Amino acid sequence: MLSRILKELEGGSGIVDLNGLSRALGVERSALDGMLRLLVRQGRLREVRCDGVACKNCQSGCCCSWQESRMGKLYELPG
Repeated sequence: MLSRILKELEGGSGIVDLNGLSRALGVERSALDGMLRLLVRQGRLREVRCDGVACKNCQSGCCCSWQESRMGKLYELPG
């Protein structure tokens, strides 16, 4: 399952959200959250945190609080 998550990320647009990934993979959000946290600890994935800059313009992939509550946590492959 972890390799499926990484493949989904590699084929995506760079940043994915927990809720969308859950739907795409057909996996319960709570189970997927644990798998994503494991990948973050392993350094294979990075959680995107809001730095306050994106909130001023609210572009696609913005991680301001209303966006995060709607989409769930945001993740990307480490650069």
